[in-house]
Amino acid sequence: MRATSLLFADSVGARVPPRADAQVHSVFVRACNIETETGELVTVVSPGSGHLPHGIRCAAPFARLHQGQAASLEGATLRIHAADLVVDLSRAAVWHGTVAAASPGLCGAEVQKALRDHAPDQGIAPALFASGSPHSTLERALNARLAQTLPALARATETRDADAVIAALSALVGLGPGLTPAGDDFIVGYLAALWSRSRRDPGIAGLLHALAVPIGQLSLQTNAISRQMLRDAAQGQFAERLTEVVQCVCGGGDVAGAARRALKIGHSSGADALCGLQFGYAPALTAS
Repeated sequence: MRATSLLFADSVGARVPPRADAQVHSVFVRACNIETETGELVTVVSPGSGHLPHGIRCAAPFARLHQGQAASLEGATLRIHAADLVVDLSRAAVWHGTVAAASPGLCGAEVQKALRDHAPDQGIAPALFASGSPHSTLERALNARLAQTLPALARATETRDADAVIAALSALVGLGPGLTPAGDDFIVGYLAALWSRSRRDPGIAGLLHALAVPIGQLSLQTNAISRQMLRDAAQGQFAERLTEVVQCVCGGGDVAGAARRALKIGHSSGADALCGLQFGYAPALTAS
């Protein structure tokens, strides 16, 4: 009989539910997702990964985890029963994934430069910054959708028109291939910029308040992993790699270094989120 492994988490997201029945949703080399009975997704990641709003970071034996295994959250303990795994959360630092406040007029030009210099030749960055011709039918379709949607999203953002913003975002949600589609990553970055701007702009704060419920509804149109990411973003909660970039942009830090770390997320997920961030800071400029 295999002995139960007791692990200690070093980080837990502020939005991880304190109590829930759950099951393993998906397993990767250095991460797994656990879905609660209410549809929330808690992501367990290996040490060295960034903090997440719905994340638990610990040295879990991911090879022992399999889709469908029963799990439970009870107070400060995560149990994955069939894997004989117990994770103690009581010593973990709590991650609050809020973003820094942007000064009025901030345009995020340093983010754009980092994207031009370092973004992969796929996803939204090549289309947004005209850094090459589309290589496939999918890329051409993505470019066409962005060309049609982003000017409308820019106008809606600057006029604080929540209905028009949602209409534009509905054309982006679930757009593109990947574990988290490019359109979803873009929306998360866009919302991070709006939350950053909202701290000193009541109009943006009002816009975000009006967007919260509709974005939750839009999230139903994509997969479970993206859905949790979008719901957290609608509540002003983001992953560490993205909040680091915002902190550097707003506080005069090493934007290029933070952006390079963010760009390492997925094949193009980090770049797509940074495209959304830069757009959210300067919609009219980016969409032109």
